[in-house]
Amino acid sequence: MSQRTPRAPIDRNAPAVPVEFARLILQMMAERGIPQEQALAGLDIPASLLATDGASLSINQHESLLRRGIALSGNEGGLGYEIGLRIGLTTHALLAYALLSQVTLGDAIRFGIEFSQDFVPIYRGALRVEDDFAVLDITMDEPVEPALQRYAFDMALVSVWSGMHIIMGASWTDVELWFDYPEPEYFAAYEQRLPACRFGMGANQLCFPATQLTRRLQTGDPVMAQLMTERLERERQARKRQGSTDIRVLVRELLVADADGYPALEAVASRLFMSTRTLKRKLQQADTTFQTELDGVRLNHARRLLGMSELGIEEIAGRMGFAEPASFTHAFRRWTGMTPSEWRSRHKGGDAPA
Repeated sequence: MSQRTPRAPIDRNAPAVPVEFARLILQMMAERGIPQEQALAGLDIPASLLATDGASLSINQHESLLRRGIALSGNEGGLGYEIGLRIGLTTHALLAYALLSQVTLGDAIRFGIEFSQDFVPIYRGALRVEDDFAVLDITMDEPVEPALQRYAFDMALVSVWSGMHIIMGASWTDVELWFDYPEPEYFAAYEQRLPACRFGMGANQLCFPATQLTRRLQTGDPVMAQLMTERLERERQARKRQGSTDIRVLVRELLVADADGYPALEAVASRLFMSTRTLKRKLQQADTTFQTELDGVRLNHARRLLGMSELGIEEIAGRMGFAEPASFTHAFRRWTGMTPSEWRSRHKGGDAPA
């Protein structure tokens, strides 16, 4: 067995689970008569985050929604199977295109193992050949409470099978799903929609004849596969940058005024794929607040306009998001110890401070 590569500890408050999973959970709850407002009541999951394509929930947010779904529906009720069957290749469009462009089934599985961990880092996949069978082993580095563990592996195995079934078509047969736990009571309701399943097997695996690894995909395109790999690598680096760059820098980059003024806390948090509570916490850890960063951006903007334009104080106040010039003057004096007019008289024509 290959040695596992150590990973850095997972930040359970960092964006990690594609928002499409939450949308599916909410959709299934709605089908069971539970409206979104009831499903989200009291949870740290803003509706604006759920509406943002490409966004992700933290592991804590995702698990809180799962607990709510289980509590309101009475039990798991096949939630993992249902999501796995519905999710297909939709959790990340770019990853789906990249998988479809791989040359063989083996290429697609290896590619999926490498890059899917960027989007759902809690899981770890490993492909190996034992005798005449290919075995895709799925484990989790991050401990999951017992109430959610069965859901997690139900969803993981079925979603992988569903995605590969889409790629290979109906001809992909002789596939088995192995589960570590006993057969659940809800399996009978899904048996006809799933491949052969075995329970109590001591591992969570997808197994099929090893000869199928070399089967060519009808959609395979090596040139497109390389282009998709490069794009995903750029996205990976962007995510790493978001994880390593000072949160103050990321926030200030997004505090750009438009016709409606500066974006609110909720909008900035959504753009960073996190909840407002998480953003506030990260800013607090950096010894700052959203208001402090906003004031800093507004001050720099105001000084540039005062020092390098002929705009009147009233118009500048409006651009800064102040309803009244007096409010702008009060804030500017608090920031600099001078009124806007006093500052302009000292700096007009020179380089405004950055």
